[in-house]
Amino acid sequence: MSDAPRLLAIGELSERTGVPATTLRYYDELGLVRPAARAAGRRRYAESAVRDVGLIVFFREIGFTLAEIEHFIAGERQSRRAMIDHKLAELAEQQHRIEVARSALEHGRRCPATDHLECPRFWSIIEGRQRGLSVDESHARAHD
Repeated sequence: MSDAPRLLAIGELSERTGVPATTLRYYDELGLVRPAARAAGRRRYAESAVRDVGLIVFFREIGFTLAEIEHFIAGERQSRRAMIDHKLAELAEQQHRIEVARSALEHGRRCPATDHLECPRFWSIIEGRQRGLSVDESHARAHD
């Protein structure tokens, strides 16, 4: 019996992680998940690759880019904390933009104008944006 660790074919890694083989090949090209060996030109992955792919999937789901994931994996503890802080700030800004967009769309839904493109408030918001106001500021001024 061999003491060599069992290696996974790319299809098995794909099946165990739910990530398509084409994506796993791309991760290999990026250096995110490397095969432990090649047999007859085919990638063979260590069992730990399941965990590594899971980490990538998780970080993608919470908004990290592949480049950010690469830096996170390669980084030191302090740089990881800084990346988390940066991502939290980025997500807070995205959340704010989404809330502003939702508010504007809800207003549009309640707008009594028969045609939104004829609504003077709508155009005052557009004009405010053209003057450099944020959507938030422009929307607030249109309703003062």
